[in-house]
Amino acid sequence: MASVSTNRAVESSWKIVTLRDVDWATYCQLRDEPANDRIRMAYLDGTLTLMSPEYVHDGGVESLGVLIRGVSSGLGLEVKGIRTTTLRKGTARRKGAGKEPDNAFYVGDNERRMRKMKSLDLEVDPPPDIAIEVENTRKSVVALPIYARLGVPEVWRYQARKKTLWFGRLEGETYVEISQSVALPRLTPALVLHALEVLDEGEMGENAWFEWLKGWARDLPEA
Repeated sequence: MASVSTNRAVESSWKIVTLRDVDWATYCQLRDEPANDRIRMAYLDGTLTLMSPEYVHDGGVESLGVLIRGVSSGLGLEVKGIRTTTLRKGTARRKGAGKEPDNAFYVGDNERRMRKMKSLDLEVDPPPDIAIEVENTRKSVVALPIYARLGVPEVWRYQARKKTLWFGRLEGETYVEISQSVALPRLTPALVLHALEVLDEGEMGENAWFEWLKGWARDLPEA
């Protein structure tokens, strides 16, 4: 199994470990090792972070995924979810970026382009239209430079404990806050939070909520 010298560790906890001075080839070797499948990794120019998500984190990921599928179905849009597929693009030595999003989706034209694909190569394939980061114990803002390097056009950051949501759109090499989704233009952070509150009330399960989302989306005003 591929390994990295422990003297490179500069920050550690039970859920998160950050390593420095990890070259691109070592990151790729670690990422491709089957024994590491359950570990999330984020890499940018030599800095590698290893993460193990908790229940509250993955619950938010699942809810937002159901929401995107329900809303897109209601609006007649096709989406392709890729969940935690590794997104990566690198050159040599310590230059490169890689990450597993908490969730990610292709929408519309890109969904049709990627529908039959069995693998993903960001050197030739488009990045997903939306990447989702759910914050639990670690600020997801640190992921934004990685997504920017990978060319992901839109990122959602959801704070699972505080119940807040931020939409960002890539402009140049940074993300700027936007008030309305570009990939799903009827959605605003406030509307998404409202829909999540409906689920949290506990009056309906996820299947019933999915059906509710389809009708709710159709009634939303057009952008």
